[in-house]
Amino acid sequence: MDKENKILNPITGRYVLKSGKIGKELLKNNKIITNKCDSLKIKICEKASKICNVNTGRCNKKILPKKESPKKILPKKESPKKILPKKESPKKILPKKESPKKILPKKESPKKININKLKEEWKNIYYNSNESSLDIIKYSNNFLDIKISKTAKIVGITGVGTILLRKIKDIALANGENTQIYLPKNYTGKYYANPLWNRVHGYMYYINDNNIKTISRIVYTINEINKKYNSYTLSESLVKDKSKTHGIIGIDIPYTESQWVTDLIKGNPLQNPILNVNKQIIFSKCAISTKTIEKSNYFIQKKLPKKFEILYPKYINLRSTKTISPQLQTFIDSDYKIANIAYDRHARIIFKDKDKLYIIDPWKQTADSGTKNLIKIISNLNFLKRKSEQTNEGSCTAVSYARALYMTNEGVDKLNQEIPLDYIVLASRLISKFRT
Repeated sequence: MDKENKILNPITGRYVLKSGKIGKELLKNNKIITNKCDSLKIKICEKASKICNVNTGRCNKKILPKKESPKKILPKKESPKKILPKKESPKKILPKKESPKKILPKKESPKKININKLKEEWKNIYYNSNESSLDIIKYSNNFLDIKISKTAKIVGITGVGTILLRKIKDIALANGENTQIYLPKNYTGKYYANPLWNRVHGYMYYINDNNIKTISRIVYTINEINKKYNSYTLSESLVKDKSKTHGIIGIDIPYTESQWVTDLIKGNPLQNPILNVNKQIIFSKCAISTKTIEKSNYFIQKKLPKKFEILYPKYINLRSTKTISPQLQTFIDSDYKIANIAYDRHARIIFKDKDKLYIIDPWKQTADSGTKNLIKIISNLNFLKRKSEQTNEGSCTAVSYARALYMTNEGVDKLNQEIPLDYIVLASRLISKFRT
């Protein structure tokens, strides 16, 4: 080793060249300490694999540079990969093998019979009937729901089916046929009269031989109809016969109901009034109370005030025609233009036109004694002759009410025009709704 050209670095214990950067620094700073290591000492230390300390002259262990342990290379934490759904190739959709469907038996809709055919069936059975008991047979589903009510003095024909019986009677009336085979008159013991009716017994007949014989034939006919037409229903469809000009409105006579009538009060076409060949109206209603008309007036004036605002809401019912009643005077002094009025057990219409008052009658062609009395005490009152709109049914209240509704809404100048079907149907439905 060339000791003269080297210098010991006291910090590391290694020899460095004097001409080197570190050696020059050591020389420059005069940090060289007296070397206590001669050549012999150095050899001794080297044999012992040690190094001589120049400061102490002792052999020290060689200070080897620390071996850096290799850094452990950790595997990179990979962010979890998004697993995308695999694109599946479109599957072939094979047609499903359908199991054979169970074929259920179809529910048959109930058979139907037209009301005119029913009337003819009734007529044929009645004329071939025999006297029988007054017992109505109960089948599983009787077509005519009619019952017989009995007391010690009367026999009553009652039940929902009597409405239908009354309707076919009125069809016969419109056709000019015998009506006594449907709802016959009551024999009082002296004369025949229309049977009285109440809610408990229906149409009432005195118990006597004449009435019992007639009613037994009615019962026989009811039983035969129920037997033959068990589970039938009545058709509500229009009968397509263009040549027919009379019958039930909407069944025999074509009728397109106005929406305002439907919105006001709905109904069943089978319950609509009937027109006969002379266009006279059969309502199948009689003995209508004045309260029924008043309730109807309040109802329509609440629902349709603009249409019926000039209609006097009260029913003017005169006990005498020789004086002006307070109610009649109230109408005369009011702004109302038209009213229903009754006297001498008959209904009429009274209305104002300009400065005059007029009375029109649904049936009578000339002024009767009661009307003449009123004309005497009311100077501007007149009677107007018109074509009869009423039959002998006894429905003057209903006919005059239909006329009043028409003239109220469309003008008093319509007094000689045929009443449109809407007003006839409306009057019928209102009376049925508020009948007391």
